[in-house]
Amino acid sequence: MKKILLMALLLLLGVSKVNAQTSLDKTLNGIVYGANDKGKEPLDGAVIKWINTRKGDVTSPDGKFSLSAEGISDKRIIVFYVGYKRDTINAEGKNFVEVVLQNNFSTQQIVVESKVNSSFIENGNAKTEVITQGELKKAACCDLSGMFGSNTTVEVTVSDILTNTKELKMLGLEGAYTQVLLDNMPIMSGLVTKYGVTSIPGTLVNKITISKGSNSVMQGYESISGIMNVLLKDYNTSDAFLFNGYLNSMLEKQINLNTTAKINNWKTLLAFQTVQEAKRLDENGDGFLDAPLTTRYMFFNKWKYGNTDDDFTNVTIGLKYLDEKRIGGQKNFDYNKDLGSNTIYGQTVNIQNGDAYTRISQEIGADLHLKLYAAGSFFNQESYYGVTKYDAKQRNFYTNATIEIPVGLRSYVRLGTSYKYEKINEDIKFLQPENKTYAGPYEKLESIAGVFSEASLDFKNLKSSVVGGLRLDYHNKYNLIATPRVMLRFQLSKETTIRATAGTGFRTINLFSENSNLLASGRNILVPQELKPEKMINYGIDVLQYFDFGKVSGNLNLDFYRTEFSNKIMPDYTVNPLAVTFMNVSDAATNVFQIESTFSVFNNVDFKLAYKYIDQYYYHKGMKMQQPFNSKHRVVSSLHYSPKDNNWNANVSLQWFGVQALPSTKDYPVELQRPSESDPYTIVNGQFTKNFKHFEAYVGVENIFDFRQQNPIVDPAQPFSPYFDTSYIWGPTTGRTFYFGFRLLFNKL
Repeated sequence: MKKILLMALLLLLGVSKVNAQTSLDKTLNGIVYGANDKGKEPLDGAVIKWINTRKGDVTSPDGKFSLSAEGISDKRIIVFYVGYKRDTINAEGKNFVEVVLQNNFSTQQIVVESKVNSSFIENGNAKTEVITQGELKKAACCDLSGMFGSNTTVEVTVSDILTNTKELKMLGLEGAYTQVLLDNMPIMSGLVTKYGVTSIPGTLVNKITISKGSNSVMQGYESISGIMNVLLKDYNTSDAFLFNGYLNSMLEKQINLNTTAKINNWKTLLAFQTVQEAKRLDENGDGFLDAPLTTRYMFFNKWKYGNTDDDFTNVTIGLKYLDEKRIGGQKNFDYNKDLGSNTIYGQTVNIQNGDAYTRISQEIGADLHLKLYAAGSFFNQESYYGVTKYDAKQRNFYTNATIEIPVGLRSYVRLGTSYKYEKINEDIKFLQPENKTYAGPYEKLESIAGVFSEASLDFKNLKSSVVGGLRLDYHNKYNLIATPRVMLRFQLSKETTIRATAGTGFRTINLFSENSNLLASGRNILVPQELKPEKMINYGIDVLQYFDFGKVSGNLNLDFYRTEFSNKIMPDYTVNPLAVTFMNVSDAATNVFQIESTFSVFNNVDFKLAYKYIDQYYYHKGMKMQQPFNSKHRVVSSLHYSPKDNNWNANVSLQWFGVQALPSTKDYPVELQRPSESDPYTIVNGQFTKNFKHFEAYVGVENIFDFRQQNPIVDPAQPFSPYFDTSYIWGPTTGRTFYFGFRLLFNKL
């Protein structure tokens, strides 16, 4: 199938401009500006949608958008951007509109006849979900891992119980298979992936776009289950001053600060976050802390130059620094005295991480657009897992150059080249005599040069569009890697859109970082064979149906994705009861089916109901094995209410998780044996927010019904025994948590 896909894409990329067709009469294009004291500037990330529908788009960095007018009778659009007044524009009889938004302190009265949904699906070739700031505020959103409580696509799971390390899963696959971008840059890779999802505060996020399955080849070959692009705030998308304070019932404290300034032609945002540790809690009485003691300091600074009518060059520069410490383990563990102790068990993580990136956009003549990306980062980690000391360092550099050539009004061809350098050094030591055999230094060096081409073509008569891409990368160890991908979109009827995607993926694993919970276990780690790169093909189909019944409007979305691995690295718990054996598996697959309906009533009640089925398996010695720690069935629901004056709002979210298969413990002593399946469980969260002119106060509760996994640690009374294990985590380990907070904010004057 890979060869057929490759040949099809080669043919597609050879299509000339003559064959490209556009649908002028079925498409509304435009640009959105924001008014300022010197005129106007394009707005990146403005939301546009047809009035009284859920069909929308988001502007690109140059302020441009494109909306399909298929099935639209009321040709008014609503335009929304944080810090500016919403506007309603009549686009009847127009193919192009220019919108200029006024800031919130404008005295001009603008009437808005419909609200903008806080999350929606973009009107593009690939299925892309957009989560706006309105959706993010429905929960405390202390960091990136807390922003998906009502999202069906993304699952947030705890991968390391003692330090509360989390990962973001898509299509049933572990977080390492999801490519997380920051401002379109693949900064969060390698070792950074493990802790990066908790290093981005919610107050710094402008919006998140989520694309399932195979996507653009521009970002490399590692986007396997999908791409999550976290677009951070800047001068235009942030309040001029924002101060957020948060406190929960475990006495964990958080402070966030955003402030903006304009210096000559440069605009800047400076952000700061600190998290201070909670109190020591052990509510289940196993002697271990229910939640780690976390201390975090994060600084972020973004500069932007350009984005005005007279600028042909636009520059963005971003800088981020993180210093974080997490302390878990037994309740009486003292970080200053007990590091590496063989009498009191402690698990600690100490991280320093710095990122710098830049994006330069240059217009060349009237048609060509050149974009240059560059990023560099460092990551240092020092950890103790009882008597096991783990140190890691990572150095990254990435650059990408892309030129975009327009083909007609809505089609384009992109050509580009990229280079990635990543060096990882890991060192594992046992501070006391152990029967484990995996101590030693481990080094990984990747140097990857690549070229890629991507074409997007619209076909009016067929009511369809296609994006095809091919990239060729040369890896310093694995030589040439070819990655073909294709995305199709077909407008079946005026309210029905069908999309399909297919493409290949390739990745090399970071064994100890991705399975760090095993370092805390009494089990040995065995690797009897060389672990090969993981290779897979992913394909899927999505059907989106809009409906509108007067005061009720919404959509019904069904999708199916399958990921087939020709090689996957799997842990085996059965070969040796006191060890985990990692092996290459040549036949593994994941099938994911999802159905979701979202609708609004009277423009102030939003309701979502979704069901997700995940079948994740592999074959070992001719036997079909279900992958452990995976709920085959999941239900997600949410309800949000806000009165028309928006003085307050309330929302409730529910997630139900079905049974999970668990690794066998039949060879353990009887008193330590665990069931082969988990219990199903339900998590319900709620929040109430009161809005004032420059002040917002919110209170909420997580895990309302106080469900928690009982005795999640195996043999906690003997943390240095061979049966001690913290990896049997399948549900929440902290119970009901109350929180409250406030936001003090001022917009630009």
